Amino acid sequence: MEKRVQNYAKKTFLAIDNPYRSVKKVYPNSIDHITETTGYYMGVKEVKSISAKFIAELEEQGYVYHTVDKASLSGRAIDLDLINPLTGNYMTGSSSGTALNVFLGINDLGIGTDGGGSVLAPAMSLNLCGFIHPDLGNENVENKEVKVSTDGISFSPSVGLISKDLEHIEAIMMKRIDKKATASVSIGMDQAALSGIELLEISGYENCLLEMTDKYSKDRNELIADLNKQLDMFDIVVSKEGPVDVTGFGDTIFGHFSEETRHYQQLANKGYLRVANMVNAVTLSVPTTQLGEGYVLMTKNEAMIPSLFSIGKALSAEKDELIERYFGELSKYFDMGL
Repeated sequence: MEKRVQNYAKKTFLAIDNPYRSVKKVYPNSIDHITETTGYYMGVKEVKSISAKFIAELEEQGYVYHTVDKASLSGRAIDLDLINPLTGNYMTGSSSGTALNVFLGINDLGIGTDGGGSVLAPAMSLNLCGFIHPDLGNENVENKEVKVSTDGISFSPSVGLISKDLEHIEAIMMKRIDKKATASVSIGMDQAALSGIELLEISGYENCLLEMTDKYSKDRNELIADLNKQLDMFDIVVSKEGPVDVTGFGDTIFGHFSEETRHYQQLANKGYLRVANMVNAVTLSVPTTQLGEGYVLMTKNEAMIPSLFSIGKALSAEKDELIERYFGELSKYFDMGL
């Protein structure tokens, strides 16, 4: 028990120290509160659209409300205030601080919002798991907030989850859906997703390879049309994407100036993750072994969510030992003690 309390203390002191400027507010918790919970910390993006009711539901599941997380200004796709610890580039937005605080070990679970990739892209840029659902955490689904993207597309943001451990996201969602598995699932799959993966050997899935090589160069309207068509044909669509914001950065504000800036924007390698929320797809992203790269699994059928997690677990890479050792050992931040 003492070790457990010390671990909590380190997480909170790290949040207060705020070495990456990713925390806006910290909620220290009493030892009694800590020992009565499952031992998991939760951070929430600094936006109004994440309901207090949803946060309370997660607290009932044992997640301690720990931090308010910094978001990029005006929901921008990059955050000029934060740096990605893996690449040294600007952190991908807009749920930038939420993803960083999970990566650093301050929190076990992050709650963000996604309009055009704002949960999925930051998660992928740090080799984390991301998840969005159009109805998750929205108390008034019929009166959802409507925004306009930088490229002129109307959308309603989804609430999303970020974690190092897919099990956290799966456990939260399995409490909210019918767990009954479907007998047969059809998958439209990016040819690039086959490399090193024996997904075709998983029984119960019917697979069809799709050509998605132009997903980074197409504008959002084209991608929306493509993805809607694919999701009408298949139960689940799988796209391999990234590395996100390693060579370029996927920011429409920068990219709209000229062909040259647009090309640099496309080098960010953001594909269908840019429009998954805009077509109201339930979407899961899981990391590969490569920096900033992941699989994006999308469906419009609520009954497919258990299969989404089954496939996601088959595709997801193990945690990188070097990264965990370098960034995940909290004691490294406190050489002089707490």
